Amino acid sequence: MSKLSIIIPVYNMSEHLNQCLLTIRNSVRLPYEVIIVDDGSSDDERPAVAAAGDDVRILRSETHRGFSHAVNMGIRASVGEVLLFLHADVLLAPHTAEDMLDVLIESPARGAVTALTLNTDRSLRFYLQVTYQTMDEFTTVAEAIRARDIPPVPALIAEMYALMVRRDVVDAAGFLDEAYSVPAIAAYDYTLRMTRAGYGIALAPRIFVHRNEGRPNHPEYRNAYAQDHGLFYSQWGVSLTYSFASRSDLFPMMDLEREGLRVLEIGCACGATLRDIGARNPSAKLYGVELNENAAAIAAPFAQILSMNVEKLDPEEIPERFDYIIMGDVIEHLLEPWTAVRNMRELLVPGGSIIASIPNVANISNLYNVLRGRWTYEDSGLLDRTHFRFFTKYEITKMFEDANLVIDGMQYNQLPPDGQWKNFREELLSLRSVQINMEDLDAFQWLVRARRV
Repeated sequence: MSKLSIIIPVYNMSEHLNQCLLTIRNSVRLPYEVIIVDDGSSDDERPAVAAAGDDVRILRSETHRGFSHAVNMGIRASVGEVLLFLHADVLLAPHTAEDMLDVLIESPARGAVTALTLNTDRSLRFYLQVTYQTMDEFTTVAEAIRARDIPPVPALIAEMYALMVRRDVVDAAGFLDEAYSVPAIAAYDYTLRMTRAGYGIALAPRIFVHRNEGRPNHPEYRNAYAQDHGLFYSQWGVSLTYSFASRSDLFPMMDLEREGLRVLEIGCACGATLRDIGARNPSAKLYGVELNENAAAIAAPFAQILSMNVEKLDPEEIPERFDYIIMGDVIEHLLEPWTAVRNMRELLVPGGSIIASIPNVANISNLYNVLRGRWTYEDSGLLDRTHFRFFTKYEITKMFEDANLVIDGMQYNQLPPDGQWKNFREELLSLRSVQINMEDLDAFQWLVRARRV
């Protein structure tokens, strides 16, 4: 096969880089070249000339030009038909490069593949419940994860801490946009261009890499992150915060293996949830409703996008009937959610279900703040400023029952414990004058399956 080009941008990370190179040399059995791009590191942090060799080239930028510029330098210098982008703080386990290549070439429609790490976006962390302290322990953990042989799952965007890409996909996407200063958001923009060009991106849950660095938390980084978020939104018209997450937490409430499954997602955003369902069940017929035209355009390759107002709907205008209608964090944004739920019932086949997630306004954190005179709207959470309606478990149950739906599954997500609420919670539960259920206080978000009988 043609040579693999491994591109590593580095800025003042010589110690991490040396460890990264060691794992490459110990683990990669494919023909490869390593291109290190020094993005203007200080003199004492410059990659050592001794690191160079038959397998390693070092390119230098005399000034610090940023992650995107460094990656672009590496792309221009590379000769491989397959490229592996690595962060300098990433360590590879045995078989990593070979396994990534296997996933990449398994499907002609797949253009890129990424691996798991402990710093993977939280929407993907359900694959991981591991700890380790040493390199040997990391290798053992990586081999155990590899042995689980979990199939690849689709992704709409990906970071570039460990991203393998075909050369033709890189040619289609072009170079990274150097207007972005934050590596993660530059990568999201770049990989979304791959997606829009028609190439699939796969997350391989059986491939695990170690990453030393988490995201910085200093004010300059936070400012840069906010600025790049705004730039991404101005270019793509969609939010990184809300538009690309898959609602895989709702999957256990559905039978996704059914032949010819018909699923409608209200508020499908960029289609991540529907794309995941389609990957699990190629026979599924997938539909989405999304008011944001930019998000709908991104979702269109994965589902048929319907135009409808769920609050003002004539069910006869929709010819299809569905096994599941997903309303993940949607109902609280509607002016007339009760009408919408009744309308959705008419679009279900007999025995079909609405699968919904709804914030719980009675959560202990909210009660604590209310009794302190605080009802502060925020950009996300229980008091998201875009919420029109607020629900407790009782009101949720009543809404679905009034729509002639039977709730046959109900569970909740919970916030991590907070010491400031602990005593307050115990005091509330001890009240004799008011019957209080513990779950009403603990639930941050209710997950509901409501069935049409």
